Amino acid sequence: MPLAIKPGARALNKPLLIIGIDRKLAGLAFLLSVIVGANDGFLPKFSALALFVALWAIGRRLTRIDSNIFQVMNQVRQRKTLYDPLKREQFCAVVKRRPE
Repeated sequence: MPLAIKPGARALNKPLLIIGIDRKLAGLAFLLSVIVGANDGFLPKFSALALFVALWAIGRRLTRIDSNIFQVMNQVRQRKTLYDPLKREQFCAVVKRRPE
């Protein structure tokens, strides 16, 4: 039996992007850059620009790999105890041998 492929609506499943990255990450990168560059002088302005470009490059790469990575990370953050094996109860397996 051949595999049936049903196309989904791209407009509904595609995240909103600003300058090629997710809008929340773009806002975070801009806000952090403004905070760093708020001081007087050339060095803070240059470091703010470098920070923005670095965060933009990381966000662009993550968005290209999986455009919904930030939604997945948010879901994992909300359900930490499900994904964290250290927060579960200890599991002990006992192997019993058959008598020969």
